[in-house]
Amino acid sequence: MTNPYGYQAQPGPGYPGQQGYPAAQRRPNGATAIIAAVLGLVLAGTAGYLPLGELFIDLPSGMDIGDLPGGVLTYYGLLTGCAVFSLIGALITFFRATAGAILLLIGALLGAVSVFLEPVLWDRPYGPYFEAVLEFSQTEGILRFMIMVLAPLTLIFAVLPATFRYLSHKPQAQPIYGPPQGYPPQQGW
Repeated sequence: MTNPYGYQAQPGPGYPGQQGYPAAQRRPNGATAIIAAVLGLVLAGTAGYLPLGELFIDLPSGMDIGDLPGGVLTYYGLLTGCAVFSLIGALITFFRATAGAILLLIGALLGAVSVFLEPVLWDRPYGPYFEAVLEFSQTEGILRFMIMVLAPLTLIFAVLPATFRYLSHKPQAQPIYGPPQGYPPQQGW
């Protein structure tokens, strides 16, 4: 746009969105990041309870953790990794760091892998395993079902572009009006 003399128009004083003045950057909505963080906290508690309860509370007396087969230890290691990554990722996400969503993604993947590969790691068939989980008669079955639901949901909400847009958004500094910093205000002549 040109002024009446044919020169390029210069932006004058105004407000954001006015012609010749740059539009203000809108703050992205953080709903998906907050939902992912809350789901990650619940996933961390659920996945962390299974190894604690089954290894340290319900382990028969006289039996050591080293006596368990490698597949069982791998399963509990995956669950512990899921709990740790999900907890740290959720906390970092609440502080608006992009690394939090990545850690939530890793934790959710570990949770999904651990629960869906459990029959393979324990050398059991899939059919009776899913029947036992879906009966909702034991606490462990309910917790495994919760991980089956929470892990994919956390994964989906952590991967959404809106989550990364919110976490990577850094607000622009507001312009300071008034006398320049470091100089005393001018008094009358």
